[in-house]
Amino acid sequence: MKKIILVMLVATAFTSCKTSSLYSGGYQQQNQTQTVLSSSNFNVLGSFTGTATEKILTGNITNKEGIISQAKAKMLENAKSAGIELIGSRALVNVSVDLIETKKRISATMTAEIIEFK
Repeated sequence: MKKIILVMLVATAFTSCKTSSLYSGGYQQQNQTQTVLSSSNFNVLGSFTGTATEKILTGNITNKEGIISQAKAKMLENAKSAGIELIGSRALVNVSVDLIETKKRISATMTAEIIEFK
């Protein structure tokens, strides 16, 4: 009986609820609009980046969407400081989200280009 309890304790000690992947997925295409561009009917206004970093205080962070929203807000803030806002016929394209997670921090970087249709 003591051996069984000892084996169970050792097995429990070696298990973990932390994932080993740096990217846990689930962030598909940001919008579902499809546009056929047979001619050059748009202007590229610029490429912008926003980064957000948070400390992980507990064993795992569960609000990765929140940190992505923070990165998007900083990206739009960077665009606004350059004099470009999402108004009228402007849109975000080529949106990419990079997540880097270590034991103590998680960092999200969102990069996108802003275009304006003619």
